[in-house]
Amino acid sequence: MLRFPPGLRESSVAKSIPNYLRLYNERPLALAKSAEEAWPCLAHVCRAFERATGWPLRYLDGDATHHDLDLLWSAPVDPGVGTSPGHIGIELVDDADGDRVGRVSSDAASELAAAFAELLDELARTRHALRHREADLAVGVPLASHGNSARHLADQLAAVLRAGAEAIGCHSAALYMLDEATSELKLRSCWNLPTERYTASARPLRSATADLEALAGHAVVLDDAVSCQAWNPPEPFAAAVCVPVASSTTPLGTLWIFSRHERPFSDQEVNIAEVVAGRLASDLEREVLLAEGTAGARLKRQWLAAERWQQNQVPRNAPLIDGWDVAGWTQGPDGVGGEFFDWFARPNDALVFAIGGVHADSLEAALAAAALRAALRSHSQHVSEPPELLELVNRTLWTSSADERGANLFFATTACAGQSAGCLRCALAGDAGAYRLSSDGCRALLSPTLALGLSFDAQYAAHDVNLEAGEALLVVSEGVRTLIEAESHLFGDEPLAQSLVEHLDAPAETLADLVRDRLEALAGDAGQHHRTVLIAKRRDR
Repeated sequence: MLRFPPGLRESSVAKSIPNYLRLYNERPLALAKSAEEAWPCLAHVCRAFERATGWPLRYLDGDATHHDLDLLWSAPVDPGVGTSPGHIGIELVDDADGDRVGRVSSDAASELAAAFAELLDELARTRHALRHREADLAVGVPLASHGNSARHLADQLAAVLRAGAEAIGCHSAALYMLDEATSELKLRSCWNLPTERYTASARPLRSATADLEALAGHAVVLDDAVSCQAWNPPEPFAAAVCVPVASSTTPLGTLWIFSRHERPFSDQEVNIAEVVAGRLASDLEREVLLAEGTAGARLKRQWLAAERWQQNQVPRNAPLIDGWDVAGWTQGPDGVGGEFFDWFARPNDALVFAIGGVHADSLEAALAAAALRAALRSHSQHVSEPPELLELVNRTLWTSSADERGANLFFATTACAGQSAGCLRCALAGDAGAYRLSSDGCRALLSPTLALGLSFDAQYAAHDVNLEAGEALLVVSEGVRTLIEAESHLFGDEPLAQSLVEHLDAPAETLADLVRDRLEALAGDAGQHHRTVLIAKRRDR
């Protein structure tokens, strides 16, 4: 706290600070305690030690010195957070009358005292950790919004201003908040001031001398009309005090408390004003947190609804098409994502299945994937050839989306005209992967092509795949294909291809689960990309 005595001349200090201004610098409160206050049992332990060993044990403030001839032994110890470090020492005793009966050796007493000092230190650290833990738990208490609260924030702020002003015997109070550019101060709440003040223009910060000083971290006290005139207060009162209103990291504005009469302000009254400013800051922060919490809860509900909706779109049961068994799964780190698999039967009993994905993030990806799937379903009702369908979907995305990141789509259908019953006709746009699983092993079928939505005139080629009874087609999304290609021998000590081939006699669902197990073993559950797998297997006759 800086005080300028009444007789101090203005020339004795910097010209920019009048000799009647008092500035209060806020300092952290000291938590100093005596050893007896920090450790109520300390005196009892020392007495018990002396009775048991015959040596006096004392706790002494300050550091032990090598020249302290009154001590036989000493060890430093901190009796608690906020206390002065001290030391525990064993005092020398007068041996003029011979050794005290029952006294243990000095070495044994020193060893016992050292153990006691270590326990005291450990207990001090535990207390310190517990104090910090309790503060963390206090912050973790969730804020609850009461929708039926009768008091609006404006009334709450006005009530705090009134309580603060009346507590120090003043007549009015006002809260001024900084704008986003921190260039102006606008009245946001007041008590016992004309309501017309709310319509007044904001005060430029550069000319608000007292407010600038307060925002620098000082409480400004104006005892009389002369000082008020010099420091440009917002209201024409005879005396005033201005304190900063700030969060733990950001200045928010200033609190002014006005008096109609010239008067001094004691340190206690200035401290009350600072407490009121802290209450205002906490009320404002609480409202912000409540608003953000409400918005976050609403967003979370919407997110969960989107996740449920996307999960409901996943096909559960494969269509009953003679000779075919299909299964698949999709998963991602955020619950919602931009990949999907789909299958359905056409009126001519042809099986259609697909894997799609978009190059986007999170909720945007989910919306884009839903649009891609809707386009796929719509066009597949009228187009049977996979390349033609991909080209129609490509034009749909090109004309309806401004996104330049594109989409992947693998599309296949059974019952190719003029081909055997195990024939699949497929087409690929983008970076998905397709692998044929047979007794001969695993073989990649398609190379990446231009993604959908990047060129209006993109064309795609058809590929026929003939599966014998018991063989299967593995289709994976871009993230899985990238992971497979990153492993030159396909997934470590037990290659994925070999494992799948060895289990070709299993149902498609078992094969799909086997792929998921290998992926999780390699990349973990918390992968950075969405992953989708589909298995189409030709049943044995």
